[in-house]
Amino acid sequence: MLEILALIHLTRRIGEIVAEKGRKTFGYKLMAVALWIGGEFVSAVLGAVIAQVMGWPSAIAYLFALIGAVIGAGIAFLIAKQLPPLAVEPPPQPPSFS
Repeated sequence: MLEILALIHLTRRIGEIVAEKGRKTFGYKLMAVALWIGGEFVSAVLGAVIAQVMGWPSAIAYLFALIGAVIGAGIAFLIAKQLPPLAVEPPPQPPSFS
């Protein structure tokens, strides 16, 4: 449950960051979720393999999964923070008759 709350907070914050830069938020929120889940899955598999080889308890895989999720979230934040703002053109000015 805490992971879901953290993911909701993460996507809201990523949305705020990219919206300030004049970009649409949905794709970046989706990217954040994908990086979170992808990092968690890959790290869990890696942790399970390492635990099996080293003879450690299988609960180590969950610790690896949490670390992978945090790394995925960090990558999402890094990408969002590094985005340049979109250039906004000023509206055309009406001609002045002076």
